[in-house]
Amino acid sequence: MKKMLFVLVMVLAPSSAFALIGFGIQAGSDLSKLGPYSYSEGGVTINTYEMESNPGSIGGYAFVDLFGFALEAEGEIAGGKYEFDFTNQFLPEMEEKIPFVWGRGSYSFTLKKNIMDLSIPFLAKAAINAGGGFGSHAATKRVNVDMVRSILDEENLSNVNLGQDEIESLLEDFLTNKENWQETSGLHLQAGLRFKVLVLDTHINARYNLAKDIYTDKAGWLQLMFKMGFAI
Repeated sequence: MKKMLFVLVMVLAPSSAFALIGFGIQAGSDLSKLGPYSYSEGGVTINTYEMESNPGSIGGYAFVDLFGFALEAEGEIAGGKYEFDFTNQFLPEMEEKIPFVWGRGSYSFTLKKNIMDLSIPFLAKAAINAGGGFGSHAATKRVNVDMVRSILDEENLSNVNLGQDEIESLLEDFLTNKENWQETSGLHLQAGLRFKVLVLDTHINARYNLAKDIYTDKAGWLQLMFKMGFAI
């Protein structure tokens, strides 16, 4: 009976199928970044500066692949640095800009299908795939005037008389508290290249996430991912 079931699976499975299950690690980069923000009123100035580079990400994935379709689950974290400063009548100029880290955490599910098999020398199998799915995301907020007012519990920021270290510490406590993160969810579309040698399985994917305000005032963002793992 077991032999008959094995033969039936082998007959039904298409020749282009890569594997039944797989898992591994992933790394990538968001192709969006936080831009500049400036607020000035009554002698108060708040500036945040554009990120110097795009945030990088790292995570893991697992998938089930049958009959040319794959259902994949992923989890990842991403981070990038930016700087800000705050001045008023008591703080005419900070000694230096305050560095801070922006962070994002995401998990997602994707259904994809191989749409074209490729022949690449020295690689056992390769294919182009496309698909889409759903993801949930949470990210720290960019420093802005409403946030500073809330943290310092002061409507009139011109009266604030705190040292740079104190302001930095208060903002850090606020932004690292997950209750104050921006949370959203949405669909995504992606296309990728997959190639496999024996049990070593690699993927290169481009994905557009439809998730509002993870990057301030943007409806979504594009990301590139490189995955490497095992498939059997």
